[in-house]
Amino acid sequence: MIAPLGGRVRQRMAQLHRWTGLLLGWLLFVIFLSGTLSFFRQEISLWMQPERPLVSEAIQSELVLEQASRYLQQQAAGASHWTVKLPDSRDGLVHLNWRGPLGQGQASLNPLTGEVIPVRETRGGEFFYRFHFQLHYLPVLFARYLVGIAAMFMLLALISGVITHKKIFQDFFTFRSGKGQRSWLDAHNGFSVLALPFHLMITYTGLVTMMALYVPWGLDRAFPEPQQKQHLLSEVFAFLPAEPGSGERAPMVALPSLLAQAEAHWQGAEVGRVQVSNPGDRYAKVVMEARSDQPEQLGVSGHPPFQVFDGVSGERLREKVPAPAYDTYGILLGLHLGRFADWPARWLYALMGAAGCGMLASGLILWSVKRRGKPQHSAVGLWLVDRLNLTTLAGFPVAVVSLFWLNRLLPVTWPERAQWEIHGLFMVWLGMLVHALIRPLHAGWREQLGLAGILLLGLPVLNLVTTERGFVTSLMAGDWLFVGFDLTCLGLAVLMFRFARRKRAC
Repeated sequence: MIAPLGGRVRQRMAQLHRWTGLLLGWLLFVIFLSGTLSFFRQEISLWMQPERPLVSEAIQSELVLEQASRYLQQQAAGASHWTVKLPDSRDGLVHLNWRGPLGQGQASLNPLTGEVIPVRETRGGEFFYRFHFQLHYLPVLFARYLVGIAAMFMLLALISGVITHKKIFQDFFTFRSGKGQRSWLDAHNGFSVLALPFHLMITYTGLVTMMALYVPWGLDRAFPEPQQKQHLLSEVFAFLPAEPGSGERAPMVALPSLLAQAEAHWQGAEVGRVQVSNPGDRYAKVVMEARSDQPEQLGVSGHPPFQVFDGVSGERLREKVPAPAYDTYGILLGLHLGRFADWPARWLYALMGAAGCGMLASGLILWSVKRRGKPQHSAVGLWLVDRLNLTTLAGFPVAVVSLFWLNRLLPVTWPERAQWEIHGLFMVWLGMLVHALIRPLHAGWREQLGLAGILLLGLPVLNLVTTERGFVTSLMAGDWLFVGFDLTCLGLAVLMFRFARRKRAC
């Protein structure tokens, strides 16, 4: 009875794997690709704002914070909240944000001179980060629930896939090229096993990061009032709730002195962000939050420690309270975001994310290849799956690369420029859908993959023509971000051309 029972279980798991992978597979591919790009969101933002200077000199945080404080006192004296993001290993500029009764604003400063750097408006890598868990054009809560459902489908597909495939690890070392369905199965198995621990980790931790949204009942029961939840957030996060000021003006303590005090208290960890509520008021408060990219001092937690000070007297009011459950959540969040990662670890994250894209793409193609030419399967359903595969697996990469082209081609002073970059991405993607519907399938794959290769190949040339940070100039200046971006584009272009030239179409 054991063998038949095991066979029936695998059969049921195969059906579960097949349909959980198909129904939301296209959405999962888009999420995985944009999430993979998010591991380099700061670098993408830097590339999309070439006006930012290359800062390679050592920076004194106290001096930088003094310059930022002086600027905010002059330009945002009436604001109720200031935020200062200090330079780190990935972004050498100082970023300021403020909000208040008169509105909000932002600025980027050169940390060496304190001068404002005018940069083009763009969402940069932040778009991919936000898109991978809340999509675009959809209500935020609805989109996050939809992404959560897709993540649960992904988790079910991973577990059922392991149960279904009896020789999953043995077949990992087997790849039969040019064998049609067999080749796609080998590719799907290879991508799946190559990064299986990563796929399980990134999917599960993605669900955990949104657990307060997906399973809110415990939090609602423990903290039924909005004020209680706000107090909880201020206790465990580096978050200052909006509180009215006293109306009495009072001189603020020097922010650099609080920075030095906070770093001395942490014994090695550096401050990465400073928040001030009610600046210049008797009730002013200051939050010093540690940088998240210091695993030697802070581990991998996605919630770095922070300290809250009185903004007038400089007295330390409180600091992050260690709590096992909260710290566990922070570690899971940190593993998902990968902010602790240095360059080798970040590239490893990206390669594992790319393997996830390959796993999803090969699985979706395998579904249609297995059913092609078999009369018992619906021709309309197969036609629809084929076109969705083409639009998503080839068309979405074309749209992503078009975003970088639009960043260089749209006039810098274009109104709502950042939004039009994103609108352009979706218009190109819509064009790829129309192309997939009207072109023969095999030709569609060649043309869309070839277009992706052409756009990637031309991107370094476009950057050379439209900016002063071309490949040779960047190489001579030691601007490795722009050098690496160009080389990555060339490598991906070769890959796209190779896919486009495959004789056996998808």
